[in-house]
Amino acid sequence: MKGSKFKKPSNNPSFLKIQQIWQIICFISMTTSLGFLLVTKGWEEIDKDQIYLKGALNTPREKILAAMKLNLPKAILEINPNQIEENIHRGLSVQAVSVNRRIAPLSLEVKIVERIPKAFALRRNENVQEKGMIDEKGYWIPIFNSAQHNHPSLELIVDGWSQHNQKLISIIMRNEKKLGSQLKRIILKPNGNIVLQTADFLFIYLGNNPAVLKQQIKSIEQLSKSLPHELIHSSSTILDLKNHLKPKVFLPEGIDL
Repeated sequence: MKGSKFKKPSNNPSFLKIQQIWQIICFISMTTSLGFLLVTKGWEEIDKDQIYLKGALNTPREKILAAMKLNLPKAILEINPNQIEENIHRGLSVQAVSVNRRIAPLSLEVKIVERIPKAFALRRNENVQEKGMIDEKGYWIPIFNSAQHNHPSLELIVDGWSQHNQKLISIIMRNEKKLGSQLKRIILKPNGNIVLQTADFLFIYLGNNPAVLKQQIKSIEQLSKSLPHELIHSSSTILDLKNHLKPKVFLPEGIDL
């Protein structure tokens, strides 16, 4: 009827009370079901076949399982995801890792974010030269024979990598564009001396004083802009910047300036 008013069911106190009761009943039912599932399935043991890896393209499965340090089979509720994440970080060179337990289906999910290689690298390990890669922050990345190596072509080589000089390597790599030409090789000597090779310079001697590294990079940039074209593009010119305030230039034979 026109003008008549009807009360909405949602405004009826009795209806609201019944609705709240049903919500409580549903919540209790769901909680009880989940609790029952947790009790019945949570103490079931899982084996390595129930561990699922995601994101690990260049790290073999067996290496990750070994780094997890899990004594399998093991009940899913006895597994500590935080401890596994810590073990993987300690045992492998990965950027990030997350571990999650799953009750249905019963499993362990491990997500790996690998480091992105920016250069090949060489290091001494117990008097044996080891080949690997490094990312833009200078972190060492092992090369596994069974890995897919889904990374772009790497032209830069870091010779003499160590954890001690990781930060220096990162500074040089981040400032590559300031060098004026493509960086081809970073050589780190046992005595601390740093030597660079670029597309334009056969050698750039930087010495062993990390405190002036950024100033030396600026000097390379300035010299790349100010030196004669014939000299820059000879690929045989040597720069001595051990004293960046008094740089020395050694000319290749055959160039008459």
